[in-house]
Amino acid sequence: MSGLNAVSVAARLGSLSRAADMLNLSQPALSRRITEAERLIGVPLFERLPRGVKATDACLAFLSHAEIALTSIDEGISAALCINNNTIQNLSVGLLEVFCDPVIMACCRKVVSKYDGAKIDFKAMHWSSEVSADLMSGRIKLGIRYRKDVSSQLESVWIADDPVIVACSASHALARRDSVTIKDLQDSRWIGAPMAIDRANEYYQEGLRFLGFEDWQTSEVTSIFARTRLIEAGFGVALVRRACVEEELQRGSLVELRTPLSMSIPIFLAWRRGAHLGDMAEELISELRGRHEEG
Repeated sequence: MSGLNAVSVAARLGSLSRAADMLNLSQPALSRRITEAERLIGVPLFERLPRGVKATDACLAFLSHAEIALTSIDEGISAALCINNNTIQNLSVGLLEVFCDPVIMACCRKVVSKYDGAKIDFKAMHWSSEVSADLMSGRIKLGIRYRKDVSSQLESVWIADDPVIVACSASHALARRDSVTIKDLQDSRWIGAPMAIDRANEYYQEGLRFLGFEDWQTSEVTSIFARTRLIEAGFGVALVRRACVEEELQRGSLVELRTPLSMSIPIFLAWRRGAHLGDMAEELISELRGRHEEG
């Protein structure tokens, strides 16, 4: 187990010195563990570079299976420790950057406040595919993503349908229109490609082809904060999550356009099948589902 953990951390960091620091080992001790793992597996796991190390293809193939086993061991230890009611609970949650909104954060705050000394570690990501990858590798316990992942390794529950709107600055020429056509939008500059909710999802290219968006004027901006500020300044229009721009809509700096593109996208809460979740994770699942059902 110690050798597997050493290989996993070194592969993720790409540096033996940083991996040794993280594991509280000397670098020679870490190297011995990796050498022993290579001897047992029978293949080189790392390519030594002038600055750092690089995991070999064999190493990556090994870790895609071995990290699941390592995660299962960690979860077994966590399950055993949870028998002791005095154990401090921690929860790792991965979510798309757009979901760092007041509703979801309020649910998390309510749940964590019930457990003395507990904390939630958040990891914000740009794409739903990243959330699923971290769930399957065990880096996070719960994940909040767009659409259901059909992988047999994951379980998931629907928590809401998320309104997505086309927005622009109150000073933008389209803001004065009662309604906006596809032709109007095609002639506008977009901050972020239309329908670019998740470039990795199966609907992205299909949607672009169906609506004829390939030739639209777009400026690729993945940061939600930057996208909001750019459209607020009048540099273009964007397809955005309504919850992310509620304040701007209320104070009038942004305007929701009436267009054929407005839609809603399902939000799912996911976790690794068979994982030990613990009381805090179970309560957060219930709280998120309940809050959105009330809304």
